[in-house]
Amino acid sequence: MINYSLGLRKSNPSEKNSEKKVYAYAQSTEVIDILKLAKHIQMHGSPYTRDIIVGVLTKAVDCIREQLLEGKKVNLGEMGSFYCTISSEGVDSADEFNPSAHIKGVNVRWDRGHEFEDLLAEAEFNYVATREQQAKARKEEKAAINTELGVTPTEGGSGDDQTE
Repeated sequence: MINYSLGLRKSNPSEKNSEKKVYAYAQSTEVIDILKLAKHIQMHGSPYTRDIIVGVLTKAVDCIREQLLEGKKVNLGEMGSFYCTISSEGVDSADEFNPSAHIKGVNVRWDRGHEFEDLLAEAEFNYVATREQQAKARKEEKAAINTELGVTPTEGGSGDDQTE
């Protein structure tokens, strides 16, 4: 289930007077780190321990990075391909171009594999309040509980949960 909230933004950000429209924004419910992912893989019947899976994933990251820096495109089958693009400043002639002065960045791109092409067909959506609205509701709920208990909040220490 994919959580989403709604927000306003310009329909064309490059136009100063562009009208605002309502758009959906995905909200992740959790960040899965490499250890949790490895445990999840292990739970799907992998004969390998979590430590081995973490090691393979970590080594894969190192090796993919190395291959990209060698100018290669890395195809991971159903996952897709990783490749580099370059951001650079324009110059008036090829003779003027100096890579150390004019190349400003190297970006890694991902071309999704067929397993990721049409997630919409399988996705289910759940509307939730924006993070700002959730934080406000938490604050109001805590204040109401404190009022009911007769507790006076202390200065500077709201104890609000941080949002991601």
